[in-house]
Amino acid sequence: MIQINVHSLSPSIQTWRQRLYRKNKRAVIEPIFKGYLFTFFDPEKVHTRKIEHCPGISHLVRFAHTITPIRKAVMDEIMSFPLCMNDATRTNHKITTSLKKSQKEQIKNIVQQKEAHARTALFLAFLEAIE
Repeated sequence: MIQINVHSLSPSIQTWRQRLYRKNKRAVIEPIFKGYLFTFFDPEKVHTRKIEHCPGISHLVRFAHTITPIRKAVMDEIMSFPLCMNDATRTNHKITTSLKKSQKEQIKNIVQQKEAHARTALFLAFLEAIE
């Protein structure tokens, strides 16, 4: 989405899966929210139709027919997880967010869910509840 000046990311986590025909498990890197891509763009400069017409994009998530931006504090909290860290967060481990302690715990519990679809459903419910 670089051509339309939109930044995107797919936060990842490490999970463990049982190997077939073996007793041990193997580490697997997978998206935290399977099937979802986070985008950052200025709707004044890039119309949402341009994003929805990109290959692989189905639609933008809406609540009550309105695209609701995710608060920066929520994204900062998600991006503070080890596999989500980029160069900026690695050098500055102490990201301060405006989230309440209970909200941070909710995000942590969501990310720790083993089932990807459950993580996604819980995250969408969380987003709707904090708006």
